[in-house]
Amino acid sequence: MANYIFGVNILENLTTGMYRESQIIFREYIQNACDAIDKAISQKILAAGEGRIEIWIDTENRQISIEDNGAGISADEFETTLQSIAQSSKQIDTEKGFRGIGRLCGLAYCKELIFSSTAKGENIISVMKLDAQKLRGKFYGKKKYTAQEVLDEIITVEKISAADITSKHWFKVELLDINSENETLLDVQKVTEYLSFVAPVEYKEYFFFQSKIYEHAAALNFKIDEYKIYINGEQIVKNYKTTFKTSLGEDDIFDVAFEDFYDDAGNLIAWLWIGLSKFKAVISQKKDTSSYKMRALRLRKGNIQIGEADSLQNLFKEERGTYYFIGEVFAVDKKLIPNSQRDYFVENPELKNFESALREYFKELYKIYYQASNFNSAVRAVQTYETAKTEFQNKTFVTPKQKIDAEKELDELEEKAEIANKKIERFQNENSTSAPDILSRVIFRIIDKAEKISTPPPETEDNKFKNLFPNLNRSERKLVTKILDVIRENVDVKTFKILQEKIVEAVNQ
Repeated sequence: MANYIFGVNILENLTTGMYRESQIIFREYIQNACDAIDKAISQKILAAGEGRIEIWIDTENRQISIEDNGAGISADEFETTLQSIAQSSKQIDTEKGFRGIGRLCGLAYCKELIFSSTAKGENIISVMKLDAQKLRGKFYGKKKYTAQEVLDEIITVEKISAADITSKHWFKVELLDINSENETLLDVQKVTEYLSFVAPVEYKEYFFFQSKIYEHAAALNFKIDEYKIYINGEQIVKNYKTTFKTSLGEDDIFDVAFEDFYDDAGNLIAWLWIGLSKFKAVISQKKDTSSYKMRALRLRKGNIQIGEADSLQNLFKEERGTYYFIGEVFAVDKKLIPNSQRDYFVENPELKNFESALREYFKELYKIYYQASNFNSAVRAVQTYETAKTEFQNKTFVTPKQKIDAEKELDELEEKAEIANKKIERFQNENSTSAPDILSRVIFRIIDKAEKISTPPPETEDNKFKNLFPNLNRSERKLVTKILDVIRENVDVKTFKILQEKIVEAVNQ
């Protein structure tokens, strides 16, 4: 039987042909670094929490380095490990980088790619240099060269003796002279923004709901893998915030909800958290905003994002559905295996079960944002009428016709507001005694916030408070103002108005 020959173009397929965006190379090298740290911890070389991944971007010299303090690679295994393509000793169901091809991705984006490493107990630094410029300039497209012949010519390896490093262990990737067409790799801000939602890092310190997420994961006996990753000395975190912008204005996360997914045998296959908001509209589509960067239900395996923000888009009834939400889906089943590009999972029965479970739950999410949208519209109808009525009362009309037209428009708005109010009251009556589900919690939030916005704030000295309490001095009026503020924030509109009238009456007696 003839030997199979792999041409040089296979190297191009494993580099430029593998990824949609150049920034993905950071993910590839980070997942290998995470595995090295896990290995060091399992070997008692590192204690949990001591692992670090340091990324240095030197814009001026057009260089990038990615270094971890994981187990490293011993001098004896260095060449064999790094020269093996698509042959890895890693476990496919437990480790993050397992195909043995990601390390070559840097070849497409620089003039020279360098790997260096040392393992604990050694006094040797192993270095491998790959001439990426030579690879692209001399060999790509030349059918007469085999991949092996090319690698032999572009790779050099050396072993450097170094004193007093026997306690050290690390692995470093260096990309020298980044290509002019790959400027985004040198943009520290863009790389940070990319990794803040892709990399396996902890939540931003001030993201209020992180404790609930950790508690839910612990209850499932699920460990969210997190690593300390730095860019030019600044730690990367998942940059989730509680406020965000939609196409209909600002919204905020007031709580989080969870859903767990199990197979027929009762095994956990995935779980998710979603931020609960008023779901006013699709989250901002302006790419330069923080809202855009954190929107969508993001798919994760090993706490590394799978694909882009839209990985689960096709499982929603409407493709825009995922963009009403902020949250994460953690894939748990070991047989949910990322494909070679890590933009989705390998097709298998487990993936079908996973998709079926999510698709069914996403129908419920559709109901939530659809009904929330209806109630937001109802609230806007009421508020529009109230605003129009105030403007009508304060407006001076030049001609009788102007007033008649305005009255007609106001009548139409009033009719819409009455219908909206009946809808709101009916919902409140039907749900006043039952335990609220997610949809009810969202709608109650919409109504509650709307009432507080439409309720006139307690009068202050700057407006009518002076007239309400003419017998009080300034300090006394301030005290009454604070009391009314507290009442307004903690009771419904109707009760507040009653109490306000009684307080005014009592104080002025």
